Amino acid sequence: MRGTFIVLEGGEGAGKGAVRKFLETEFPDAVFTREPGGTPLAEKIRAVMISPEATNANAQTQMALVFASRLEHVRAKILPALQAGKAVISERFDSSTYAYQIHGQEAPYLKPLFTEFRKLLGETVPDLYIFLDVDAAVGLTRVIVNKKKEPSRTTVQSDREPLDHFEKRSLAFHERVRMGYAEFFKTVPHVIVDASRPLEVVQSEVSAIIRKCIRL
Repeated sequence: MRGTFIVLEGGEGAGKGAVRKFLETEFPDAVFTREPGGTPLAEKIRAVMISPEATNANAQTQMALVFASRLEHVRAKILPALQAGKAVISERFDSSTYAYQIHGQEAPYLKPLFTEFRKLLGETVPDLYIFLDVDAAVGLTRVIVNKKKEPSRTTVQSDREPLDHFEKRSLAFHERVRMGYAEFFKTVPHVIVDASRPLEVVQSEVSAIIRKCIRL
């Protein structure tokens, strides 16, 4: 029996990474992954997407890159896991492309291309999107504060990446991204979680949502 495919979404600073780490302990038998990335080749494409050289890349170029990464991710990791009956929880998926490239980068003309790209994914469609919603200004403040923090002395290596060119964009860009998510979620199964609350509360709510729909 096909496994359950769940996507954890949210803008910058929504807490996706922290929630995902918590879920990894709650659901040890699930397959956890992220986008862009998830496989060695897809991670290389991710590095290109967030590199300084890609700062001025237009929305069409960014969309082509992210879908190349996604097709590899689905083929090599997500689809095999689902076919094996495993639950897959991905930090970001196609909803991010719609929000960031079409809305954030103000490229509504790419909607037909987005639709065609999605067809290439076949039946690999998420069963549920969980959206961690937070005001764009609050999220950006969280990102800046967290990435400026010094790694703990007890930590051998920090897993925090430096600010990328998306995180450095204007508040208006991130407000458009949030509106893009709202538009995308009108047509797919989703749950909206208020991510402005304490992290522990958000983690507990997301865990409860997943337990209701996951098949392990």
